[in-house]
Amino acid sequence: MVTSTEVFEIIVVSMRDAFLAVTVFVAAMVLFFSWLQYISAGRFVDTIRANTAWQPVIGALMGITPGCGGAIVMMPMYARGYVTYGTVIATLIATLGDAAFVLIGAAVTDPSFIAPVIAVHIISLVIGISWGYLVDGLKITPSNPLGKLSSNYNDNSPSRAIIKNGNNENMREVFDDLGREEKTGWGYFLLHQGYTVWWIVTSLGLIFAILLLVWSAQDADFALEISYNPLTLDGFITWIGLIGTSLSIILYISQKNWISDDSEASIGDKLYSMRETMIHSASETAFVTFWVMSAYLIFEFSMLFSGMTEADLALYGDGIIAVILAAAIGLIPGCGPQIIAITAYTKDLISFPALVANAISQDGDALFPLLVRHRVASIWATVHTTIPALIVGICLLAFDITF
Repeated sequence: MVTSTEVFEIIVVSMRDAFLAVTVFVAAMVLFFSWLQYISAGRFVDTIRANTAWQPVIGALMGITPGCGGAIVMMPMYARGYVTYGTVIATLIATLGDAAFVLIGAAVTDPSFIAPVIAVHIISLVIGISWGYLVDGLKITPSNPLGKLSSNYNDNSPSRAIIKNGNNENMREVFDDLGREEKTGWGYFLLHQGYTVWWIVTSLGLIFAILLLVWSAQDADFALEISYNPLTLDGFITWIGLIGTSLSIILYISQKNWISDDSEASIGDKLYSMRETMIHSASETAFVTFWVMSAYLIFEFSMLFSGMTEADLALYGDGIIAVILAAAIGLIPGCGPQIIAITAYTKDLISFPALVANAISQDGDALFPLLVRHRVASIWATVHTTIPALIVGICLLAFDITF
């Protein structure tokens, strides 16, 4: 018989752990990588346009950067004819979107995840580069999805021109094409005025999260108790987690983007302002927090009401069905569903091959701007990311490669 106390404790623990075990570390990483994008955005555009032969490599490197910002920037570049279609495919295959932060956060708190995190990123990067060059080598385009393999292939057919040597004006146009957020509505006001409070609570949470890692290393049996008395250590830390997650949910709701966080407008604002970089980092982390907490609740309530254990759930995540399902989830645009899939791996509910299949298949939030600019290109892009996802995932499963 499930009691209301058990349900309430699951909610409290999920909110606390989502903030202290994931959010605070994700926030630090998001801010760092967002800052890197802010100070180097112009050079990225200039470099990739000036090196046509290396575009799939550079595109994959931009995609492998945690978050969706690097991948999103590539979409208007393709629309303007600055990069090849293979570069777009390489970028989308390599990107893990915001789900990458969940994996890296798991590695920070548990060293056993370091090897699989490195492995999945390397595999995604290599497959992205290889498939990108394959697409360009076969001269595959959205209008000619089989390229040279097509029976009616014509090498003299029109194709997208690539502008190799741009100038600062053209470079500026790429960022202008990303658009800007509308400075209206309660959501915009709440996010742009409340982000400082969120950062204060998150900074405090990061301090205690690091202390918790130290205490756990010193005492293997150390564990937080559920306490609501703020005068005790357990109670104070619990309240930090509850307040931090609550603030994150508020910021998440204010964005009005349910399965995606990064938008062209928010990326465009971030690339022009350090303040907007701070704001966007808060909103992106809040988005991750909401979906990680959702994953925690789904897993915990599934076990509570079904009577199953994590070991029982993991039995369904080891076979070929899990690989196919993980790749299929990757077809869904946006980072929300992908975060749930990645969190399942950190909970040992799905296998490493399934993790890799999802990582390769998913396109993060970058598919949305491509969908707006070139619907056919976006549809074929999902095909080009799903095929290698299934191939690699099944091969890893067949050869029993895991971490």
